[in-house]
Amino acid sequence: MLPEYAPPQKLKRSLTLLLAVLYGLSVTIGAGIYVPVGIAAGRSGMHAPLAFVFAALVMSFSAASFAELGTRIPVSASEAAYVEQAFNRPWLSLTMGLLVVLTATISAATISVGSAGYLGVFVDLSPQWIITLVVLSMGLVACLSTRQSVIIAGIMTLVELGGLVLIIAAGFAAGRGVVSRLPEILPEPGDIAVWVGLSGTTLIVVFAFIGFEHLINVAEETKNPSRTLPWALFLTLGLTTLVYALLVWVAVVAVPPEELATSSAHWRWYLNG
Repeated sequence: MLPEYAPPQKLKRSLTLLLAVLYGLSVTIGAGIYVPVGIAAGRSGMHAPLAFVFAALVMSFSAASFAELGTRIPVSASEAAYVEQAFNRPWLSLTMGLLVVLTATISAATISVGSAGYLGVFVDLSPQWIITLVVLSMGLVACLSTRQSVIIAGIMTLVELGGLVLIIAAGFAAGRGVVSRLPEILPEPGDIAVWVGLSGTTLIVVFAFIGFEHLINVAEETKNPSRTLPWALFLTLGLTTLVYALLVWVAVVAVPPEELATSSAHWRWYLNG
């Protein structure tokens, strides 16, 4: 007797544009912004916000590529599926899938270790225990449905964004030239050295935008992916750029760029000062 045919299983499309954008912001905006601030200020001074805008323009080409691939092949396997479709080599797509797992593992480990430093300020536990609890709690969140886990990630993102927005608002309210000094962002057109330095800074701060491409991993669970996914990718990139540029501008106005470049606690200095 022939086995009964079982139709291929598909994931439930439950993510709206809002949830997709929140997910994109949650995997993009993170601790990566704090390190490039000092580096960008040291290399480009008052022009540092431009480096983040230029970096976003560079990343927009990747966003367009992922939007095209994600709408043509809206499956959760993302990169592995693209390689399979392009080369039709199972071993190659398997290798790509394993590489994605490896990079995600390294990224999760790095974030878990980094979070121990922040949470250790509020929780009197050893870093090893904090890291273990973070991994276990995030593992439990991952066991939930995609919609539930994205909602939790979105709430955490809104909390994080709230802190960054408070810093930006405090900068504009402090009256330290945040608005009046805006023309200083633009370098002189003929100053080749500044433009060369700015291009180098742009290559460095691209690091702060890495993550938004993970939106393609939820393409199979997104409602109307042919419309939602491109919008989510570019809205994530645009909102991230706006937050980063304003944040860096407030930083370089509040603290001299040369001081900011050598300080490991520039945000604490600004908030306390």
